[in-house]
Amino acid sequence: MVAFGLWLYVVTDVSPGHEQTFKNLPVSLENESTLMDRNLMLLAGQDSQVSVRLYGNRSDLNELNASNITVSVDLNGITEPGEYEREYKISLPSSITSVSISERITPTVKLEVVEYAEKEVPVKLIFRGQLQEGLLVGEERASMSATSVTVAGPKSQVDEIEFAGLEIDRTGLTSTLTGDFRYTLMNRTGKPVDASNVKTNVGSITLTLPVEHIKEIPLVVKMVAGGGADPNENAEVKVEPATITISGSEEALSKYDEWVLTTVNLGEVDIGTPYSQEVEIKLPENITNQSNIPTAKVEVGLKGLNTRTVTLTKDNIHVRNIPEGMVPTVFTQQLDVVFRGTAAELQKLTPENVVAWVDMAGYEAGTQTLPLSFELENADKVGVYGKCSVTVGIAPAPAEPPTEP
Repeated sequence: MVAFGLWLYVVTDVSPGHEQTFKNLPVSLENESTLMDRNLMLLAGQDSQVSVRLYGNRSDLNELNASNITVSVDLNGITEPGEYEREYKISLPSSITSVSISERITPTVKLEVVEYAEKEVPVKLIFRGQLQEGLLVGEERASMSATSVTVAGPKSQVDEIEFAGLEIDRTGLTSTLTGDFRYTLMNRTGKPVDASNVKTNVGSITLTLPVEHIKEIPLVVKMVAGGGADPNENAEVKVEPATITISGSEEALSKYDEWVLTTVNLGEVDIGTPYSQEVEIKLPENITNQSNIPTAKVEVGLKGLNTRTVTLTKDNIHVRNIPEGMVPTVFTQQLDVVFRGTAAELQKLTPENVVAWVDMAGYEAGTQTLPLSFELENADKVGVYGKCSVTVGIAPAPAEPPTEP
């Protein structure tokens, strides 16, 4: 019985000369970094598996499995692109000393090596579908978490990639679009390329794309009556361009039915020489000038007006709001004043119905050159053209002599 037991142990456990097949053993690749140093990369063979038949004691073979049998291939000798068949090396645990290779069922490991390339490509928006009328996609103000993508892989595939396209369907868009989007690597004509072996440094891209309303508004000039000129009756205004197209949110656009370029005082516009100015179109930050015209030319001319010069003397000039205890003196003896208005209104004008006055409120002792203000009687549509001023002195009133008791 002891002999039978020993025999059974030897046959079933020790059993020298036994063979065992190990299938689908994963292959590890050594010195793969040397390929990158040579601008090469492994296109096929990374996930290779082999099957082998090993010979040795049954007890040793029973200790082996896919986790402690190491199969490796050294890539150090590969210096050019191509297809290769490489012999592999099998390493066993140090405790296994009596096992050898009986048969390489998988004779070699097949590899494919290609040229490696890496480059940076821009991210572009690709629009599909039709946007609703009256809306505008603010592409120039789009915000993206990445404006470029680094692509790396087989040179033949990388060379074909021109940009990373974010496809946006405009159908049904009515407000700002925000979200994470996957991009597609595309060639020069905008068609997707085979990028199955290409790696990128960016996954999805967060995009905020403004969707705005658009509106056409006129450019206008605000006019202030002056010098006998009435904005409605005497002013001729020309603005070039007459309108611009703006965009923004519906709420922002609702505040603007026109845009005032500038304010012109008609009292400063000459009859013979029209007012002309190039005015910058300064819109609020939440409004975009889609016409892309930075300035507008403004011309303001006058019609239906004549001028008449009236000579005023010192007696026609009055002083108002004299500080207490002070005495004013008007030094200007005579002043020619140009009045402007219709011919009929100017005929009514005489020095007697012109009241010119100076406001002395707040002035201290001394001599001042002060502007004149005017009041006209029976000439409502006449005004002063130009600026008029007179020289006035102000001094303390002389002390009154004491009265005798």
